[in-house]
Amino acid sequence: MRATAFAFLLMTGTLLSCDNNDDDVKVEDVPAAVREALMSSFPNATGIDWEKKGEDFEADFDVDRVDYNAMLTASGTVIKHKYDIPETELPEAIRATITQNYAEHKIDDPEVLVQNGDTLYQVELDHTTSKDEKLVFSSNGQQVDQAYWD
Repeated sequence: MRATAFAFLLMTGTLLSCDNNDDDVKVEDVPAAVREALMSSFPNATGIDWEKKGEDFEADFDVDRVDYNAMLTASGTVIKHKYDIPETELPEAIRATITQNYAEHKIDDPEVLVQNGDTLYQVELDHTTSKDEKLVFSSNGQQVDQAYWD
């Protein structure tokens, strides 16, 4: 009985630990141009993990203990990048817009998003009784029609 229970637990643990990360990429499978472009743009990047997103590559890494993500083309062009910031670093105009329009929500996971030369701000707004929101703002507090980058 004990052996059967142990075998069942072992198999269950093995199956649960099999994560379906089909898009994870080993560093040696990332083109050199992509790796070099990342290190050129973020020379202090550490703990780099790679994923394949369609034809592009996404790097998840840290710079000075701050979480970053960057999306690069297969030829090594940085498409966009984002990094975590504390809520206090959100521009006042964004905080005012959130207070006015989403008073019942709590700001969670604010990020700076840099794309096409524009600096935008992403925020998750948590709510205890209704749907959470994922929004993107310009620095002047205007909500923009830009897909939230998870």
